[in-house]
Amino acid sequence: MNIKQIVNFQLKYLRMAGFLEFVQQVLNIVKTYRDSGEAGVSQLPAKVEAAYTPFATSIVAMDDAYKLNRASEYTQQIADEDTRRDGLYIALKNQVQMYTKFDFDTEKKTAGIYLWNIIRKYNVDVTENYHEESVKLQQMIQELEADNTAGHHITTLGITSLVSQLKTANEAVRTLLSQRNDERMMQEKAALANARNVVDERYRDLVLMVNAATAMEDNQESIAGLEGVISQVNELIKYYRQYVAPKGGGSLTPSPSPTGEGSSLTPDPSPTGEGSSLTPNPSPTGEGSGNSGGTPTPTPQPGDDDEPDQ
Repeated sequence: MNIKQIVNFQLKYLRMAGFLEFVQQVLNIVKTYRDSGEAGVSQLPAKVEAAYTPFATSIVAMDDAYKLNRASEYTQQIADEDTRRDGLYIALKNQVQMYTKFDFDTEKKTAGIYLWNIIRKYNVDVTENYHEESVKLQQMIQELEADNTAGHHITTLGITSLVSQLKTANEAVRTLLSQRNDERMMQEKAALANARNVVDERYRDLVLMVNAATAMEDNQESIAGLEGVISQVNELIKYYRQYVAPKGGGSLTPSPSPTGEGSSLTPDPSPTGEGSSLTPNPSPTGEGSGNSGGTPTPTPQPGDDDEPDQ
């Protein structure tokens, strides 16, 4: 008797997006058959149903892990340092702008006008996102430090300490942002790798139970339905082997029999398996969607367009 079986396919050869898409499509194939009978009654044999439920749950958990966004201990520190640097920047801007109106002191007015033209050029908005403000302040401070004339004027106006404090505060925000990003990347990678390992294991359990059911199930109607599921999954595997996984990504041989003989499955899938990112349908993970979050367009603050350029 020729028993139809789901062929062996090692998911470790799929990249993360391809892996998630593959198991979601397998889930949809099985679910369609499962729900094809009487409403609320599973068409799956009991042992297959027992493997289906944790498989479905693990996919939801992996999808959530892909979108992970953890709170960080750095968040409050960043907010505090940002408030400090905002105050320093506003103080610097107000002082310099004030000196542009010193008609009774030509030297200080000249210094104020020169420095104001540099500050105004960068149009820093303390309400914009942390990264945008950090870059603008860094560039502004670098120009003030590199320009000997600006350095002389800073000394003339007695704001050397203010500029230095602003630089220190801005560097503190930049460092904390970098540390928080590193922390989040590590957390997300670990959580996603763990979730993927669970899905891989649940997939193997499901395949084993489906293959066992076709060999041991007495109900011919049920066997016929499962064989339809097996045919669809095998076609999906064939596609992924041909177009998604790299060469050597698992052999097209039957998965282990109910007795465990002939098993060639590997229990340790790599969450970062290499391979082509080509997939048959748009990725369910949203990779490559182009959604970068964007940054708000800076808006001029009061007084930013006032005078100088003299």
